[in-house]
Amino acid sequence: MVAPQQAVLIKVENEKTVSYGGGINAVEGKTTWSGELGEEQQKKYVSLVDDTAWATASQRNDDSVGSGHYKIRIRTNNYVTKKFTLSLTDKKATSLYDFLMKVADSRFEKHIESLPKPNMDVIIDRKLNQK
Repeated sequence: MVAPQQAVLIKVENEKTVSYGGGINAVEGKTTWSGELGEEQQKKYVSLVDDTAWATASQRNDDSVGSGHYKIRIRTNNYVTKKFTLSLTDKKATSLYDFLMKVADSRFEKHIESLPKPNMDVIIDRKLNQK
């Protein structure tokens, strides 16, 4: 996805490995994180991609993409590469992008889990201080 002051690169390999890069890394074609899709996530991914019909569609570029757009490159099972440039308003591309961003957001989980958890005294103090 490319928009003013924004760039995101998401690669999915073998319908399992997701790689993510943002900002200048995305512009340079680099990823900084990769993770594996779980079984349910794989099913969802395949369903979303199948719903787009990109693998069987003719390559196309949306002339009304404006300053923000999705650049999509898909390689079919018979190793044919197809490219699409679609508007950020394309519902199917947005659904796939949103799903993949949720997957990529899991890169923050280990950091969030490592944060200290408040004990009951802290929770009670916060409640009292709000009044």
